[in-house]
Amino acid sequence: MTIYLASSLDLPADYAAKHSEHGLVALLHEGESALIETLQAKVDTPILVDIHGPTLSRVNFDAVELLIADLTPETLLSAGGRRLMDALGHLAQEGELSLAFAGDATAVTGLLLEDGITAGLNLIPRTVIIPDVQAVPSLAALLGRASEQGVRLLALDAPVVAAYEPENDTVSVQGAGSALLASFLGGDNGERPTARLHALTDGMRDGWPA
Repeated sequence: MTIYLASSLDLPADYAAKHSEHGLVALLHEGESALIETLQAKVDTPILVDIHGPTLSRVNFDAVELLIADLTPETLLSAGGRRLMDALGHLAQEGELSLAFAGDATAVTGLLLEDGITAGLNLIPRTVIIPDVQAVPSLAALLGRASEQGVRLLALDAPVVAAYEPENDTVSVQGAGSALLASFLGGDNGERPTARLHALTDGMRDGWPA
């Protein structure tokens, strides 16, 4: 199982051809999807699944190698979206299914750092995902909030795809951009925890600093 977090919607399609050599590629979408044409150009007969259509109940996801979720954060966090992703997450843990998310949807794969901590899909545990680190007004303030809440950070700097491997809790990176991993150590005796950062670029793999 791999969870791909892409800074833009076109990037997961680049992985589809590789995965289609070993199994089926499926696209979850809601109504129109800008990714359909791009995906069809890279993969022979991808499975297109509108989550509001009849196809969803007929797809055998056990045979799918890569599932790309072209869904909004609001849809993913809805009651139906949570049930669907929970089922697919369990299936991915038990088999060979990999999941891909892009753009703003990557933010809901972990925890949401709003007023306190809001439950996301928790596919990446104890971690807040930042889809675009360049859009963060103050990285120092973000690190401070994450430190207070005792969570990790994974921030994307486009164009990049970060591949999370749950088995060993590591992230690998491909693309001209980068991914920033942040964790917080110490904090005993009332002291403020120390932020430890790893910046990963193309071809690098690592876990959160410990």
